[in-house]
Amino acid sequence: MRRVSLPKTRPALLIVGTLMAVLMTVTAAQALTGRTPARAGTTTPTAAAAVDCQQLTGLDLTALPDAPTRIISATHVAATADKPAYCQVKGYVSPQIQFELRLPEQGWTGRYVQLGCGGFCGFAAPDNPNHFLPGGCAPPDDGRVVLGASNGGHIGVDSRDALWAHSDPQLRIDMAYRSEHVTALVAKAVTKAYYGQAPQYSYFAGCSNGGRQALMEAQRYPDDFDGIIAGAPGNNLVALAGEFFPWIATVNTDDKGRQILGPDKLPLLQSKVMQACDATDGLTDGLINNPRNCDFDPGTLRCPTASPQPTCLTRDQVYVVRKIYQGPVDAKGRRLFPAGLAKGTEAAWLGYVIAPQGQTGGLEALGYNYLKYFASWNNPPASYTLKDHRFDLRTFKKLREMSGIYDSTDPDLTRFRDRGGKLIMWHGWADPAIPTESTLAYHHALTQRMGGPEATGRFARTFLFPGVYHCVQGYGPDTFDLFTPIYDWVEKGAAPEKIIAAKKDGDRTVRTRPVYPYPMQTKYTGTGSIDDAANFTGVMPTEQPDDRYPWVGAPELPPVPRTPHLS
Repeated sequence: MRRVSLPKTRPALLIVGTLMAVLMTVTAAQALTGRTPARAGTTTPTAAAAVDCQQLTGLDLTALPDAPTRIISATHVAATADKPAYCQVKGYVSPQIQFELRLPEQGWTGRYVQLGCGGFCGFAAPDNPNHFLPGGCAPPDDGRVVLGASNGGHIGVDSRDALWAHSDPQLRIDMAYRSEHVTALVAKAVTKAYYGQAPQYSYFAGCSNGGRQALMEAQRYPDDFDGIIAGAPGNNLVALAGEFFPWIATVNTDDKGRQILGPDKLPLLQSKVMQACDATDGLTDGLINNPRNCDFDPGTLRCPTASPQPTCLTRDQVYVVRKIYQGPVDAKGRRLFPAGLAKGTEAAWLGYVIAPQGQTGGLEALGYNYLKYFASWNNPPASYTLKDHRFDLRTFKKLREMSGIYDSTDPDLTRFRDRGGKLIMWHGWADPAIPTESTLAYHHALTQRMGGPEATGRFARTFLFPGVYHCVQGYGPDTFDLFTPIYDWVEKGAAPEKIIAAKKDGDRTVRTRPVYPYPMQTKYTGTGSIDDAANFTGVMPTEQPDDRYPWVGAPELPPVPRTPHLS
């Protein structure tokens, strides 16, 4: 792409003339529906605004293909102590795809960064915490990039709300895949109007449902983004929300609707798991590098008598913990999802798996809303509850009819790879919401389809972080930067060989640890502090892990036909 140098200042009449020219240039046919080629070894220029922010309200994008758009407002936001001034643009794409863009007035590097949203979305502000960016990332709102986000295609009360999907096929499709694509189209058109040039590089970053959106972009719309960060992706949404979430909720509910395992037993459970499995990786450091090697049995904590005690688990509680580790199965033991929650996740079960007093657990709410409002084209009766769900193959196959819309599990990323796209997938091993094995199952399918580990690693790499919860926080090193590595990979051709993660105590760093591309493992060199990343190296495992998770939705089953685009 040819670079366009902009003068630092322009007379008022020239600004108006520039806007008129841009408005004529950014027509429906030219709204940057094509790709921005990813190129190695280039430097990123900086640019300033070519027009006044408020003039963007006159930008007519109502004829943008597949994205008829209305700009609602364009507002100058003054600089603060930690954020430079920017132009805030709000609008919507028909019917309900709300978006917000933040365009720095000075020092733009030519990058566009779009953030995915968690849960079932319903919000558009880029600084909403449900965008789930890990601590330590190069801040996307530092005034150097154009930042964008959408509400996922609909208006919701919160990220667990799915009433919007009731009997509305278009909103379901928008949430499934259309919203992020059209937001990218609009953002590039607005960016070109504001600066007089299109983004040189475009990036997408999301976690949880945002990770699903990230992979959906790589699979369905490979020309939208040059670099993609997919964290803890809920890309197998149909089985995740339709089987795994309801399973977690129902196995911990007795006949009277009460929780069997409560918050009071979680510290005991976590401590015993760590005692049993911390050293399985050869180092006692408060982390479990690979929970699949942990053979802890909650039965060892069973109370000697039937009466509950604070230092042990009742028979029913032992049963619940085993079922949570196991994950959903039918009466014949066939897996309805690749895995259950890993050992070492227990400290984060409160809020996700275990409901605080008087509240509903996060996974229960998501599973219920999914099954009631958009798991199938025909909604269940208004009286539906999770008690009505059946964990059997017939129900699974019925749910899977929607996977061609909601799931982003296609391992064929040929088009994304061939246009120079780069993908970083990551997941925390202590994730209490989406099992890490789900990401490994996709990693395996991707590697098999794209020519093996070496060929796949040239454009896609996966990083697993011990002790990290769902997208943010954890008891392990949970602060790490993924934006700089994806920038360097796309713009300089420098693939990420490792990610340095840090653990903070306030402003003080108390531990650093390298994480290497899967399946490489982090190994202590034997000398020096175990809190210093310099004393660790990456090694390949002596035996390659088997990531062929035998569940009923594995790739060996006939693939689900791709649903045609509806709009």
